[in-house]
Amino acid sequence: MKKIIAVILALIISMFAALPAFSAEVPEIFEKQRSIPNVMVADEFRSADFAEYSEAQGEKLLTLDLISDTHIGGRNTSAYLRQSIETINAEKNEIDGVIVSGDLTNKGYDQEFTTAYNLFSTYKGENMITVNGNHDYGRGTSSGEMRPYAIKHRNEFMGITTQKDYYSTDIKGYKVVVMGSEGNRPNSADISDEQLEFVKAEVREGAQGGKPVFVICHWPMRNTHCERISWPIIPGGALDTSTTRKLQKILGAYDNVFYISGHLHAGLNGRLTRLLFGGCCVEQRNGINCINVPSLGTGNHLGVTAKGTGMRLTVYSDKAVVEGRNFYTGDWLDSYVYELSLNNASAAVPVDEMPALLPDTPEAFETTEYTDDEFTAA
Repeated sequence: MKKIIAVILALIISMFAALPAFSAEVPEIFEKQRSIPNVMVADEFRSADFAEYSEAQGEKLLTLDLISDTHIGGRNTSAYLRQSIETINAEKNEIDGVIVSGDLTNKGYDQEFTTAYNLFSTYKGENMITVNGNHDYGRGTSSGEMRPYAIKHRNEFMGITTQKDYYSTDIKGYKVVVMGSEGNRPNSADISDEQLEFVKAEVREGAQGGKPVFVICHWPMRNTHCERISWPIIPGGALDTSTTRKLQKILGAYDNVFYISGHLHAGLNGRLTRLLFGGCCVEQRNGINCINVPSLGTGNHLGVTAKGTGMRLTVYSDKAVVEGRNFYTGDWLDSYVYELSLNNASAAVPVDEMPALLPDTPEAFETTEYTDDEFTAA
């Protein structure tokens, strides 16, 4: 009964949140005067903290556009991605890269990947990084069967050769660690200890000197971003508890680590979602900066529901700012701006070319038992 009530409340919130998105006229994309009266503060996530918007005082380090769940092969999804990339291209000189955090395709068919990557290839800027999600490995009884297509097309686009579901690269010298499911379940993720050990080594290397590190995984961590509300019935809305605890221990050991996910289709969230459900699309949990990107291709069922929705992440030395964006219309969603405080984040020395890295012989991952005190649930 509690789950049914939660779903009904989520639908009501979605209807109210969606009204501005569908009633507003399509704006003049690059001439709109912006007004950001306040931001939602995500420091060690609290339910309803707001602060007046202020310009960052620290050095600007990196700017990324974030999109997710393009679901190419679904209804009209190609049109949304095509127009969104045109919006991104018009501002390519303002950003350092684009991250697409999973479910690139709807069912993982070879032709869907061909279409998706043909569209991704129209991006005229630098550093577009793609991540595979559960839909990219196949659906239903064919779950897992499309993995060869997912890896083949990703490798060709990224210029890498690994057959692993995970890899590492960089943007302007900042480490980007990509995770992926190694199992064949239709919704959930299977993350091996070998992969976690790889993440541990890469994050340790990338975080030296306080540099920001970006870990990208299609699935959010357990008990973040209203996961239990967005996925109240179907299992697999997040990494399982054991994997979450291990990953939290790895990422929480360093300052200025970002964990960017998709999968939930939970939209951009405001005050009401935070108060009722204790979650938001931007949270800071146990020192980890967690960002859950809305679905661009098929819309969302919580918060701002409009298709074409994504985010822009700008990282400064003293804070990070996440701005809601409808890339399809070009509209900035100024009521959905979030801040995360950082701890003296340092600039990286750019590396012209860094190949994807994989450990030759990973050390055995620590299989420590965790207590509830070591992991703070939502």
